[in-house]
Amino acid sequence: MKRRLSEAACDRSARPPSVAVLLSTYNGATYLQAQLESLRAQEHVHVRLHARDDGSADGTCALLREYAADWPELADASSGPNLGPAASFMQLLRTAPDDADYYAFCDQDDVWLPEKLARATAELAGETEPALYCSNVTCVGDDLRVLGVPAAHGNPDFEHLLFENIAAGCTIVLNPAARALINSEAPSQGMVMHDWWSILIIAIFGRVIYDPEPSIFYRQHGANTLGLQANRAAQKMRQVARLVRERRSFYPIHAQAVELLRLFGDRMPAFHRARLERLVSSKRSCLSRAAYAMSRDIVHRHFLDAAALRGLTLVGWY
Repeated sequence: MKRRLSEAACDRSARPPSVAVLLSTYNGATYLQAQLESLRAQEHVHVRLHARDDGSADGTCALLREYAADWPELADASSGPNLGPAASFMQLLRTAPDDADYYAFCDQDDVWLPEKLARATAELAGETEPALYCSNVTCVGDDLRVLGVPAAHGNPDFEHLLFENIAAGCTIVLNPAARALINSEAPSQGMVMHDWWSILIIAIFGRVIYDPEPSIFYRQHGANTLGLQANRAAQKMRQVARLVRERRSFYPIHAQAVELLRLFGDRMPAFHRARLERLVSSKRSCLSRAAYAMSRDIVHRHFLDAAALRGLTLVGWY
């Protein structure tokens, strides 16, 4: 990795690459300062921070204004109605300036390693087709105490990504072609999260780069909207509890497939379209669900998760 970074630095000796960092905040004052400081400490890149507050009621907006007063790289800090994280990030992606070399999603409560963006831009350098970089994370507690590193799970094949998102949104970096492609169609429903939606699109039309080395400290706490867990047993218990509470919306991959097919189906390769069509049509009847549940279309890296997915398919909870 050091060799790759040094080579990339030589290639761009005229200037470091510019990265538009897209930060969505919501009641994040407790942890936001540590994240902002880690953004200021990024090496070998020019950071331009674009923040959107999603209706906070705490001191988040005041902290952003305080940083903007003496940090020119905090280009704007807008506030708006509460859209939820997925829609808020998609709005940031649409309204970001067109002149950045790369675009990075950023959560409010993590801490980025100083070389995070340099590593990402080095991997993406020279890519002209739509390309998305994402990485593993180091899970930490509220106090940044290291909890562990999840097992790398970087299979970027579309058939895997239909059922399992490998991209923690806070690690995603896009090149301009990927941003333009994602922005070319605006989902009105069905999108589970901005990161899963983005990686599915790029897996169809471009290149996904998964880095198994962690690039951030991913803070684990009760306010996480969506998270990777260092403790797999604890993660499964939380999933079971959520399934009991929200069984009809626990795993909405069918709705996401419907929207993906509606917006991009006419231009995607035939084999991707056919796979999506089989997933979408599987809900027509009990017999079609059963046939799909037993088919080879359902793939997952964990045997038990694959079995659970087949069970959800049989009862129509997908």
